[in-house]
Amino acid sequence: MQENPHGGPSAAPAASGDYLTRAETLDMLQVKLQTLYAYVSRGLIRSVPQGDKGRRLYARQDVERMKSRADARSGHAPVAAAAMRWGEPIISSTITEITAKGPRYRGVAALDLVREGRTFEEVAARFWNVGDDVRLSWHPCARTLRVADAWAHSAGIQPRRDLVRFFADVALSFGAEHLRGAATPAAQVNGSSRLIATMAQCLGYLRRAPDGEHALAKRGHGIAATLLAALGGDPTLTAHVAALDAALVLCADHELAQATFVARIAASAGADIGECVAAAILTQTGLTSARSYESAEDLLRACRTRPDAQRRFAAEYAAHRNLPGFNHPLYPDGDPRAAWLIDAARRLDGRHPAAEPLHHALEMAAAYGCLPSLETGLTLLTIALGLPTRSAFALFIIGRTVGWVAHILEQRASGALIRPRADYLPAEPRATAESALAAAAPLVVAASS
Repeated sequence: MQENPHGGPSAAPAASGDYLTRAETLDMLQVKLQTLYAYVSRGLIRSVPQGDKGRRLYARQDVERMKSRADARSGHAPVAAAAMRWGEPIISSTITEITAKGPRYRGVAALDLVREGRTFEEVAARFWNVGDDVRLSWHPCARTLRVADAWAHSAGIQPRRDLVRFFADVALSFGAEHLRGAATPAAQVNGSSRLIATMAQCLGYLRRAPDGEHALAKRGHGIAATLLAALGGDPTLTAHVAALDAALVLCADHELAQATFVARIAASAGADIGECVAAAILTQTGLTSARSYESAEDLLRACRTRPDAQRRFAAEYAAHRNLPGFNHPLYPDGDPRAAWLIDAARRLDGRHPAAEPLHHALEMAAAYGCLPSLETGLTLLTIALGLPTRSAFALFIIGRTVGWVAHILEQRASGALIRPRADYLPAEPRATAESALAAAAPLVVAASS
């Protein structure tokens, strides 16, 4: 027997796996009934009526989230042990779902947002749950830009090799000044928008123009127009700005990719947003996806004529039975984001002639069973826009920062500590570090950008 919420015994409802009874909820949270009612009234735990006698069931996901918060505050040891369970979802998130038709951002297909003409800034506000009372500031930080310029000249960075790692330094510098003390959600998202604008201005280094085009951002132009100006494109062409806007939107998030997971780990450990973003950037530069961007771009830019493209694609496929930037493991029928970007590049007025032979090459790749991924779609668009080498991966980082910030904020709000446990295995008595390394199979990290 079980009491209903207002007293009196009644038959216990048959709770599904997604819901808990009141007794189960109170037992899990170890709180009083009044505290549970307060959680429900504040919207922290959802409840649904069960039957006609006032009984209610409570959402298991919300209850477990509240328990994680309480355990994280108290340093509960079981939190670390239960934080990662093999074969089960690791983190509950309301941000992005991956489907066969591409990612869905907070319940809306990314491709639908692109088709509706949503700007990068509008989608960022959606990711960050920005209310009508908060106005994001997409202006770069002049002081951080001056520091970045001094770093660039003193360190002698090679733009096409070091720029993305340089973004990490920018994130750390900006975060220390503007994000470390940002206590309110409004301050955090405003600082994050300024961080992205600051990183965008640094793309001028790709064409060796460190001073960039700061006036564009000050006059209220969007991030896409600012990026085109910084990279030497034409921000006055509306179609070019719209295409780049869409590309940034499609790059914004892809659920728990490795770098995103690292950003959440850093957030759970108490790092500020700038530090979390820097950790994600540095992780991304070492992943297979980063090398895939470079390899895909090297292949595409080397194809200057149709016969040249056909010869190079055939040789690459014969050598590896695949092509760099093709066949994303999560999209066996083809990456919808890449398909949209390739079509946008094909339809682009004033596109660079270097893009022409590449469409023929992609048709040939399809005959091999190679379907383009995001890397190829984004690279082809940057070629059509006339942007410099290595623009694609840099633009990917700019777009993905929006998703990283969303995950950082969500992780902070959960109050949970991400701390997996190791399954300790005693080493063989005669094993050495050298023999273990020699016997280890090569590490293969599936691209998940």
